[in-house]
Amino acid sequence: MKTFAITTAIAALLASVATAAPAQEARQFQAQITFYGAADASYSMSVRTDGLTFVITNPLSVSKIESLGGATCAFDGIDGSHSVVVGAQTVDVGPPQTQISGSCLAL
Repeated sequence: MKTFAITTAIAALLASVATAAPAQEARQFQAQITFYGAADASYSMSVRTDGLTFVITNPLSVSKIESLGGATCAFDGIDGSHSVVVGAQTVDVGPPQTQISGSCLAL
C-alpha cells in the first residue's frame, strides 16, 4: 500500500510539473512559394509564416501558385483575385494577374 501511495504521489507531481511548464513556442520557418506565369516564366520566394502580410513587388502576371508545404498561405492579386494554398499544393489564379500581397501561417 505504501508503494501505491508513493507511486501515486510521484505521478501527481509529474503531472503538475508537466502542466506548469511553458508551452513550446510555435516553430517558425520560411515557406517556399513559386509563382508561375505564361511561357514558363516563374519566380520563387521564401516567406515568413507568422501570419503577417508581406508585399510582393514582382510584376509577372501569375496563373499558378505553388507551395512546398508546412503553411497555409493567401495571396491577393492586383485585379482582386484571392488565392489560398494549404500545405503542399498548387492552385490556379483566375484570371491570371500580378500578385501584390500575401500572408502565410505555419500549420
